[in-house]
Amino acid sequence: MKARRIFRGTVAGLMSLSLLLSGMPVSAAEVSGTVPQQKEEVSGTANNETDSKTGTENTGTENGDTGAADGKVNDQTPPADSTDSDGTTGGQGNEQTPPADSTDSNGATGGQGNEQTPPAGSTDSDGTTGGQGNEQTPPADSTDSEQNPAEGQPEEGQEQPGENQDDDKKDDVKDKDDKKVTPEEKDEPQEDLEAVAAHSLTTVGGRIEIDGDLSDWAEVTSRSSGASGVDSWKVAYSPDGNTLYFSYTGTASTEWDYGFAGSGNVFQFEYPDGSTGENSALSVTAGNGETLVKNAYWGNVAADVAVKNSAHGNNPGPYVVEFAVPLSYFQSPEFTLTFGGTSVAAGDIEQVDGNSVVVDVPAVYGGITIDGSYSDWAAVAKTEVSCPNDAHKECLSQVAAVYDGDWFYIYIKDGKGSNASGAGTHSNGKFAITSDLGYETDIQLTTAPAVNGVNGAQVSYVGDEWELAIPKDQLPKYEESLSFGLYLGEPFISGIMNLQEDSGNNLENLFDGINYDGNYEDWEDYGHSTIEYATAGSQEDQIDAKGALYSSDGKLYGHVVTTMPQHLEEAGGEFTAAVTIAFNQSRSDLQNGSYDQKMAFYPMCVTVDGGGNINWNPQLMGLPEGTYEFHIASRDAWHTSANINNLHEMDLMYGKMIMTVGKDGKDEMEFYLDLPMVAQKLGVDETDLKEISAQFGRIGQQWIFTAGTSTGPIAGVILCISTVGIVLWYKKRKKNELQPAAA
Repeated sequence: MKARRIFRGTVAGLMSLSLLLSGMPVSAAEVSGTVPQQKEEVSGTANNETDSKTGTENTGTENGDTGAADGKVNDQTPPADSTDSDGTTGGQGNEQTPPADSTDSNGATGGQGNEQTPPAGSTDSDGTTGGQGNEQTPPADSTDSEQNPAEGQPEEGQEQPGENQDDDKKDDVKDKDDKKVTPEEKDEPQEDLEAVAAHSLTTVGGRIEIDGDLSDWAEVTSRSSGASGVDSWKVAYSPDGNTLYFSYTGTASTEWDYGFAGSGNVFQFEYPDGSTGENSALSVTAGNGETLVKNAYWGNVAADVAVKNSAHGNNPGPYVVEFAVPLSYFQSPEFTLTFGGTSVAAGDIEQVDGNSVVVDVPAVYGGITIDGSYSDWAAVAKTEVSCPNDAHKECLSQVAAVYDGDWFYIYIKDGKGSNASGAGTHSNGKFAITSDLGYETDIQLTTAPAVNGVNGAQVSYVGDEWELAIPKDQLPKYEESLSFGLYLGEPFISGIMNLQEDSGNNLENLFDGINYDGNYEDWEDYGHSTIEYATAGSQEDQIDAKGALYSSDGKLYGHVVTTMPQHLEEAGGEFTAAVTIAFNQSRSDLQNGSYDQKMAFYPMCVTVDGGGNINWNPQLMGLPEGTYEFHIASRDAWHTSANINNLHEMDLMYGKMIMTVGKDGKDEMEFYLDLPMVAQKLGVDETDLKEISAQFGRIGQQWIFTAGTSTGPIAGVILCISTVGIVLWYKKRKKNELQPAAA
């Protein structure tokens, strides 16, 4: 073995001598095929002045690595004076661009991509720097040789070239294992992570996702802001410290308003060395379907970003901006961040722990506050709805309602294209709260926002969500429950009962039969039906009228009340003209006007004075304020009888009517008919009068119903029948006066 080494050394010496005589430079690296792999210390110039996780160390291969590092890009940039004698420098695909004066002697740059770049003036024995790797690669035909120090041997204390080759190989493998880095470490500079860790950051719960939902920011400190249109902002480190998260929120004026995302709202970074480069600021731009994060020079930043504008049409609503930027973006991990006039040092920024924030959704209803937050509606079931108007069927999305003590709460969520203020067949935003007794309270929404038609209502309208509160004293009379829906439409929600059991209903009198006396209270707890000419397009704040029929003990009782101004102007005429009482008629026949008129009774109101004298043509409209009583004859009476005590068989009186005009802003009446007498007139037996219906043509086109001569109430059902009437007028007089009409 020693002889071989002597022989190889001799050959190497001869080759060196030959090369020296030829004038060419020579080094041991050119003649030794067993030069150990050298790990060179480098000091690159990085744009962010920190080492990258990738490219911090070389990992060569056995028997001479080329240093290409599998095509990995360099984070480090060679200094300006680092050039190769053969004109090559650098590595393939550096993240940082070499300075302008860093060029090869032949003007070329590039290579295959070193993980490390040699410092200035560091050249290989063949005059190359970088190229295919920092470690030297021997020529294919090179041989081992012992050399003296003058010929490039290592100085005393250094390992002799070519010795312990097996040990060298093992060391190479060990070095490569020691130098392996994880993918996560390759993403960020190690120094950045160490700097973040050195801050001993405050940890808070959260696993932030960039999705426009800030619920996962719940435990991060909220900071005040004086920035334009910004309510508050937050910032936090990711659990691994690799990323910095940002968010801010405020109110957008319209769904097209993205002024909150732009150069007006900028996150500013102040570094210890005073750097003011491109990484000294961050902002977000949004609109036209594109959302970007911008640096201080308005260049794009590789970042995750989400912007959500919850305004609906021209109605203001909240917006959210959140984005995430790698820590490697910043000039230094040491900085002071300022946004909207509020500053925070890097060490004071919280770090989320990666655990998802549990958002508590109320399992039970806990009350409603009209404040535009809507979170208190979480425990109230929502009903999916649509609008009956084909022009904007999606203008409504959801509704909910809850009756809690003294308030009736309503939730409405707009859909697409329009909003609740334009909902309905006539696009007028009219809704109705209807009771199980048939009474109704109508409301109309405006985007002011406001609730028309009731007093004392509360309303909030933010983004695409409404919440309303209607006082109990504005609700219709009900026995057990209420319904909510569009005006003159099928209810969206039915069976809404008061959650406060001790509140009871809003009835002052429970139904216990009807007494004909002009007090009307006994009708309060009895089912009524709507009577009106109005359509869903009516702009009235209230319905035309309510009516009901009740039969018991051989008598038919009827009740009608109206508050509509146009009817109040008739002052009595709305109750006394165009009235029809029909018996045993199908509802379809009544609806299309084909009912049997031989089974109909047409009442006529007359007055009788104290002496029993009959006035067959009394004043029936334009009555002064007061209470009046009439006798009911048949419209086909002969009018030949002068006194009620001496009636012709064609002038019989079948019942009475009491009418109150102008009291408490309404007209109201009740009547009764003697059913045996009516049956005799119609030529049938009393027991044949099974179903009875009535129509008050001056008030509306609906028929109201009751059943035969039962002893219990049956709620009215509305059918739309067109009728024709006459216009009547009235004048007000004192209330609570029962008086006969003028003779």
